[in-house]
Amino acid sequence: MARATELSVSLKFLETDKIQFREYQVEIAKKCVNTNSLVVIPTGLGKTIISLLVVAETLQSYPKDSKVIVLAPTRPLINQHRDSFSQFLAISDENMITLTGKNPSEQRPQLFEDHRIIFYTPQTLRNDLVAKHYDLKNTCLIIFDEAHHASGDYPYGIISDTYHDQNPDGTILALTASPGSSKERIDELCQILHIDKSNVHVRTRKDEDVKSYLQPMNIFKIGVDTTKLMEDTRLIINRLVEERLQFLSQMGHLEKKGEQLIKKITRKDLLRLNIELVKQASSGDKGVYGAISVNAQGLILYHMLELIEQQGLDTLLTYLEKLMREARKQNSSKANKILASDNRIRRIYFELKKYEFEYPEALIHPKYAILLQLLIDQLNKNPDSRILVFVKLRDSIQHITSRLEKQPSLKPTRFVGQATKSKKDKGMSQKKQLEILKGFKEGIFNVLVATNVAEEGLDIAECDIVIFYDIVASEIRYIQRKGRTARQREGKVILLYTKNTNDEIYLRIALNKIQKMNDNLKVSHEETNKKELINDNENDMDDAKVVLEQKKGKLPSKIMHLPPSKPRSPNQETLLSYFTPSKPISPISSTLKTADPEIIISKDVPGKFGLRKKLQNEGIAIGLQENGRRIDIFSEIGLFIINPRTFIKESVSISEKDLIRLRQARKLVLFIFDFEDFIEQFEGEKRLLKQRIAEWGNENWFRTISIDVPEELVFIIKNLYTPHKK
Repeated sequence: MARATELSVSLKFLETDKIQFREYQVEIAKKCVNTNSLVVIPTGLGKTIISLLVVAETLQSYPKDSKVIVLAPTRPLINQHRDSFSQFLAISDENMITLTGKNPSEQRPQLFEDHRIIFYTPQTLRNDLVAKHYDLKNTCLIIFDEAHHASGDYPYGIISDTYHDQNPDGTILALTASPGSSKERIDELCQILHIDKSNVHVRTRKDEDVKSYLQPMNIFKIGVDTTKLMEDTRLIINRLVEERLQFLSQMGHLEKKGEQLIKKITRKDLLRLNIELVKQASSGDKGVYGAISVNAQGLILYHMLELIEQQGLDTLLTYLEKLMREARKQNSSKANKILASDNRIRRIYFELKKYEFEYPEALIHPKYAILLQLLIDQLNKNPDSRILVFVKLRDSIQHITSRLEKQPSLKPTRFVGQATKSKKDKGMSQKKQLEILKGFKEGIFNVLVATNVAEEGLDIAECDIVIFYDIVASEIRYIQRKGRTARQREGKVILLYTKNTNDEIYLRIALNKIQKMNDNLKVSHEETNKKELINDNENDMDDAKVVLEQKKGKLPSKIMHLPPSKPRSPNQETLLSYFTPSKPISPISSTLKTADPEIIISKDVPGKFGLRKKLQNEGIAIGLQENGRRIDIFSEIGLFIINPRTFIKESVSISEKDLIRLRQARKLVLFIFDFEDFIEQFEGEKRLLKQRIAEWGNENWFRTISIDVPEELVFIIKNLYTPHKK
C-alpha cells in the first residue's frame, strides 16, 4: 500500500492524508485518463479508488468549470459514491450534488449548472437530456458504474451517445466486475459506451498484482434430491404443461412436434412466442387470441415447476393461494381463471393445504435443512460471523426468515427492495435498508436473507459465507453475489441446487458462462498487454517518468503541483493573455504524454471540438498546457479560440509594442472566433459582428476566422499541421 506522495498522480484534487493506493489501481487509472475505457475488476479490489484517481487527473487537464458526472443504477449506490468522493477529493462538498427523480425536473438544470461533480441515477440524466434541459458540452468525464447494465433500452446507451455527440473530447470510464460471458456481449458493451476494445483493462483474482489483496475463496456445490411429494406434484404440473405445448404445436405456433415437448421447449421459448403472438394480434389477426391465453397458461405452469424445484411446496402453496384470489376478481385474466378452475390444480392446492395443517415440514424444500445446518455450524465455529443468503423470491425469504428466527444462535433479517407486494410482504425504504445494513455490520443481525437487491453496489459488511439458496443462470449475477466474500478474510461460497431438475441445468449454464467470460477477458487482457509491451519498448525513457516511485519515496520531477484555483477576473481572458508562458501539464495518461509533442493544446480549449481524440487518431503527438484557450502547432503557429461575446465586452485596441510582441511570438497567429453557441440579441447581430472581427483583423494585421461548427476547427488545424510536418 502506498500514499499519494509516493506515486505519480495528481495531488491537487486528492485528500492525500486520507487515501492510499495500490500499484494496480494507479496502473489502471493512468491508462484511463483522457481515453474511453472499460475496467473489469473483481468486487473488493477498489473500483472507487480507480475512479477517484481518474477524476483527479481529468480535472487537472480540463477547464476549471468542467463537470464530472457519476452514474450508478440505484440511489443507495449513488449515495455511497457521493460519500467516497466527499471523503477523498479535495473539492468542497458544496460543489457536489446528487440528482434523482426526487429532485423536481424544473430545478435540475440550475442545480446542474451550479455544481461541478454531479451524481445521478441514469434515468434522471436520460430524461433531462431527452428534454434538452441542458447539454454535456462542458462535462469532461462520465463514470458509468455497474456498466454491465448497458444494454437494450437501459439509459446508459442514450447517455453515452449524447455525450459522444456533444463532447467528442470527453472521457468515459466504465466499471464492472462482470461484463458478460460472450465475446459478443463484451464487444456490444464497448460499442454502446464508445470504448475501443484495446482499452479494456482487466484484472482477475489470479493476476499477480492483485492476488495479495484478496483472501482465498472456497466454492462448494451441494445438491439435494426432491421428496416424493415434490415429485408427485411436479408430475401433475408436467402433464398440464405438455397439454398446452401440444395445443400450440398443433396450431402451428411451435416448430417442434412429437411427444414429450416439455423436454424440447423451455420457458424462454414461450416468452419469445408470447412476443410474436402479441405482434400478430396487434396487426389484426384475431385468431391468435386463443393461442395467447394457452401460452400464458404455459408460462404460469412453468413458473409453478420452478417453485417446486427451487423454492419448495410451501412457496408453491402461497402462489396457488394468490392465483385463486386473482381468479375470483372480475378483471382477472382468462389464463388465471382456466387454471384456477382446473380440477388437477385444485387437487394440488387442497392436498398442500392439508399438509400445511397436519405436517407442514413436508412442504419445506430439502435445501432448507442443509442451509440451517450450514448456518449453525458456522456460527458455532465463529459467533462473530456474517452470512449472506441469496434467495430469488420474496415469498421464500418470508418462509426462510420466519423459520430461522426460531433458532437461538441465529439473528436473521430479511433484506428486500422498496416495492410493496402485499400487506404481508412490505417493501423496504432506503432508510430501512441502510438501518439493516448498519445492524448487520454491527452484529445486531448475523444472517442477511436477501433478494438480488444485495447483489451489487451496496456497502454490505464483509461476509464469511455467501450462500446461493437458488441458482441463477446469469453469470453477471453469479459474480456479483460471490463478490460479497473473501475480501479482507477467507470466505466461502456455497451453491445449493436440486439434482435432476432445471436447477442443476442453470448451475451448469452459469459456471460455463463464467469460464467463457474469463477466457474472453483473458484474450483481451493478453492482447492489451502485448500492445503495451510494444509501446513500452518504443517509449522506454518517456514511460520511466510516470512509473511508481515508491522506492525513492518522491514524485517524478515532471509532475506539476498547481496552486489552488483562483476566480478569473473579468479582464483575465484578454488577447495578450494567450502568450503568457505556460508550464506543461503531465497527466498520468500516457496517451497525452509525449517527449516531443507536435501540437500543444491548452486545457481550457472546450471539449466539444474533440481535438485531443481526433488528432490522436490521426497519429499526431499531443501535449497539454495550462494557460488560455490556445493551440500551438510546432511552436510556430498559434491559434487562439475566442468567445465573440468576450470580443464585444473587451477593449480591442493594441499598442504597437504589444503588436510587435505578438508577431515575434509566432510565425503565424490565427484568432478563431467560435460562433457555434452564439445567440443573437437582435436580428443580424452575428453577421455584423463577423464583419467587425474581420475589420479588426485587417487593422492589426492579424488573421481572423469565424467558425460555426466544431468540425471547422479540426479542418483548419489539420491543414496547418500537414505542410509544416512535411
